[in-house]
Amino acid sequence: MKFRDSFASKTGPVISFEVFPPKTAKAQEQLDRALPRLLSLKPAYMTVTYGALGSTQASTIEIASRIKKDFGFEVASHLTCVGSSQEEIDRILDRLTESGIENIVALRGDPPKGEETFVAPEGGFRHASELVAHIKQTGRFGIAVAGYPEKHIEAPDLDTDLAYLKRKIEAGGDIVITQLFYDNARFFAFEKKLRSSGVTAPLVPGLLPIQSFSQIQRITSLCGATIPRELEAELEAAGQDRARVEEVGNRWTVAQCRELLDHGVPGVHFYVLNRAAPMEKILAELG
Repeated sequence: MKFRDSFASKTGPVISFEVFPPKTAKAQEQLDRALPRLLSLKPAYMTVTYGALGSTQASTIEIASRIKKDFGFEVASHLTCVGSSQEEIDRILDRLTESGIENIVALRGDPPKGEETFVAPEGGFRHASELVAHIKQTGRFGIAVAGYPEKHIEAPDLDTDLAYLKRKIEAGGDIVITQLFYDNARFFAFEKKLRSSGVTAPLVPGLLPIQSFSQIQRITSLCGATIPRELEAELEAAGQDRARVEEVGNRWTVAQCRELLDHGVPGVHFYVLNRAAPMEKILAELG
């Protein structure tokens, strides 16, 4: 089932999870333990990320194929413009089809480590909208694109960033999944501006449950997301007490979810960092 069908046929909020390909044997064991538990929570679909320069391409497709074929759940593979020509992209699309994967999260991708700006590969795509248009013309995939409630870190302002997002939808994007955020007011303002621009595609908030204060400080500094002062104060008070940090993080995510769902969002996408326990607690609390 493609993205558009998942949201058209929903009887409740569409809940989904994102996992990433492990880089070590220990991390692989963690994912192997987490996957069955995550899938027991019955997400509508899962997404699998894609490393810089295609560094996890084979693992991404392998994990996505396993989720689809072995567990019977819908899945989307990430795909970026980084390091791949159009011919290489076409070969990846063929592999995805051979693996039974019908959905793609299409992204420009971050510059490779050590580089400050994105440079289009020879024979490749410069913008995510170009990648989206290329995937769309195959007629084989549902396509999700990224939205940034606090704007992409490279964009000069939110209006410019929204213009790029609209271009991705017009090129063939079916749904928008947002970058992580911790302040719902920023999401609501972003949604209002997006709708006023004429975009009607499902807008799915992306949330990252907090398990480590230092980790979330690093991640938000990289993507430009804001940590509300109230949340920051609670995390500072928790100090190095991991259990207390997780309790604060889970409670904040539950509160975010309740407000978002009451607002009427079509679903929520969770960046689970290959861990099942936080999602078990959060979804149990949400009922």
